[in-house]
Amino acid sequence: MKINMSPIQVQKTILAPTMQQSIEILLLPIAELNAAIEQELQENPLLEVDESRKELDEAQLANILKDKFSTDYDKSFLPSYDYNPDDESINESPISQTPPLEDYLLRQLKLEVNDPMELKIGELIIGELNEDGYFKSSCEEIAQLLNLKSIELVEKVLKIIQMFDPLGIASRNLRECLITQINYKLNGNGKLACTLVNNFLKELGNKKYQEIARQLKIPIEKVKEINHLISTFEPKPARNFRPISENIYIKPDVYVIKDEEGKYHIYLNNENIPKLRINKFYKNLLDKPNRTEEEKSFIFTKIKNALLFMKSLEQRNQTIKEITKYIVKHQEEFFEQGHLALKPLKLKDVAEVIDRNESTVCRAINQKYMDTPQGLYSMKFFFSQGLSSNNREDHSVSSRSVKEELKSLVEAEDKDNPLSDQEIRLYFEKQNMKVARRTISKYRQALKILPSHLRKV
Repeated sequence: MKINMSPIQVQKTILAPTMQQSIEILLLPIAELNAAIEQELQENPLLEVDESRKELDEAQLANILKDKFSTDYDKSFLPSYDYNPDDESINESPISQTPPLEDYLLRQLKLEVNDPMELKIGELIIGELNEDGYFKSSCEEIAQLLNLKSIELVEKVLKIIQMFDPLGIASRNLRECLITQINYKLNGNGKLACTLVNNFLKELGNKKYQEIARQLKIPIEKVKEINHLISTFEPKPARNFRPISENIYIKPDVYVIKDEEGKYHIYLNNENIPKLRINKFYKNLLDKPNRTEEEKSFIFTKIKNALLFMKSLEQRNQTIKEITKYIVKHQEEFFEQGHLALKPLKLKDVAEVIDRNESTVCRAINQKYMDTPQGLYSMKFFFSQGLSSNNREDHSVSSRSVKEELKSLVEAEDKDNPLSDQEIRLYFEKQNMKVARRTISKYRQALKILPSHLRKV
């Protein structure tokens, strides 16, 4: 067997560096764009912030604030950096931080366990917890990793950790998690509850109380009582230790504002986005004599990179604005009436109108948000297929609008008498929307909404 080198001609598309940079900038949401600009300013000495740029003028800002707060414009809405120590109207609240689950468990482990080997086992178990707090490895793997002859010691430490706060942490499955909580909270008197969890967990989930009562020969009321008790337990022990950060906010990339005459205006969010320019000092160095070729090449390259970066920013803003204009025009009824008025919209439709490629439109709306009179929405929200019925697509009704309305209906329904798929179909029929029952069932499953008999309290 020999290894030789031979030239082969291959045709493939390679994006130029300028095109790659343009795509990268287009993909960035407003929050990440600031970081990209800051990085470019640090890497390119010929690029600087144009301090002469005027921010959003006061009249435009007044309109936005008036629309947002439904009140007369007042300068008190404007941010102020003047601090008055005598002003007691400013309330400072400390930022609450939830301790990392792993650190919290390790502190409990060190209080409960003294043996070095047990500590090491506990640390490995805690390191193998998934997002929900379940032990995703196995006792055999931990024992093998530490060269232990049996898994008894690992099982012992695992049982100790499962009794930590939050209760049921490091369980290997849902059954073990619930059994741990039953034994602790019922103080060993939960034999029947353990039987139901061990043998009838699926039936409990489907509310087949009569079948369980018949097999165990107990009253159906007792089954319901125990199921209600089990439903109060935590199936995901790590839930409260992995919350969404309260300090993360979605910044809209574009505002859609409705004026008093009913016209819509589009404003790109340029908050904290500096206007850039070429540094005149370095630019003038090119015209001075006695510059080496290396210096000229460096300055010319940096000027070229700076111009391309500024052009990419301009193209990004222009593309987002054009897409938003088309969305506002196409979805005007949505901005007036809400979800049911949302129309189907495809990337191809927008791409043809604004003379861009579909992939460009897809990148432009990725992780971008619009602040509208109807609320804050992802730009992707406005793109959806038409409602499918009888193997044909209805181009007047958006599938997303049906899903959103379906979600709202279920959230507002009477929990003692939940809406069936047929009742939901009749509701849409009254709204002049022909939605088949099987379509409602499909959308309900996609939204992870249970059937009506399982939603009943």
